[in-house]
Amino acid sequence: MEIRQLKFFIKVAEYKNFTLAAEEICISQSSLSKHIKTLENELGVKLFDRSKRSVKLTEAGIELLNYANVMINTYNEMHIAMNEYKESNRKTLTIGTIPVMTQYGIPSLIASFAKKNIDIDINITEGTGPEILSFLDNAKIDLALIRTVSLSGDSYKINPLIDDDLVMIVSKNHQFAKKTSVDLAKASKENFIFLDSGAGIYDISLKACRESGFEPKIIYNYSRIETIIGIVAEGIGISLLMRKVVEFFNNKDVVMVDLEQRVTTNLALVAQAQKKSTEAMRKFYSYTDEWLKANKA
Repeated sequence: MEIRQLKFFIKVAEYKNFTLAAEEICISQSSLSKHIKTLENELGVKLFDRSKRSVKLTEAGIELLNYANVMINTYNEMHIAMNEYKESNRKTLTIGTIPVMTQYGIPSLIASFAKKNIDIDINITEGTGPEILSFLDNAKIDLALIRTVSLSGDSYKINPLIDDDLVMIVSKNHQFAKKTSVDLAKASKENFIFLDSGAGIYDISLKACRESGFEPKIIYNYSRIETIIGIVAEGIGISLLMRKVVEFFNNKDVVMVDLEQRVTTNLALVAQAQKKSTEAMRKFYSYTDEWLKANKA
């Protein structure tokens, strides 16, 4: 039995769906199914009752889930405790971030911190929100700079940093271009261009559309924001992005329109709730608060 098999089992139990669990942990559904099957064969019990749409824990699965949670927590605590004995960890700060560092001024924050703390080596890892959260859960990074969408306050220490809100962007010739704000429901017939589904903004935008009473017609998904802005500028479709991100690219051929139903997100500094803060982490927390106060627009 491997620790990762238990982690995979917990995710399937959480989502009650192999496809969603596989997307969360960034492996293929077939690979996830094989891991669960191997675990069932080793234990000699069936852990899930499977159907086409969802899976349900068996009695054995329910009991294993209790043990699995205890084992994973103990495993993580062991790694954290052992890391305290590594001299290098006391002088290294590893930060995971979603790909919006430049748009929110994060490189300036990190560069400024590094100049004032030359004894601390800073490592930066970039990835999607689920990837960065997985790195944090597995103690591969010390801190995460991610949006707080669907984060549990019981599992994480969350230090809110920067608020931002969702806006619509359209070409300067679009019918909405002269409006200061728009009811998102009125865009139900529009063609949408979204960020890839691995990005948190995809889920935020999709939820906003559904809460406005419609399923958006998504004609393109792209991983690069500047590509989306460029296509919107050509009048091919419209998009939903965060205000500060759109302002950063400052494309004169697109117009930013406020949504009447305000959708706000927060970029936060996140750590594991059970992780003991190192001196480097404490210094970065303190410096971040000071830097934000000094640089708040």
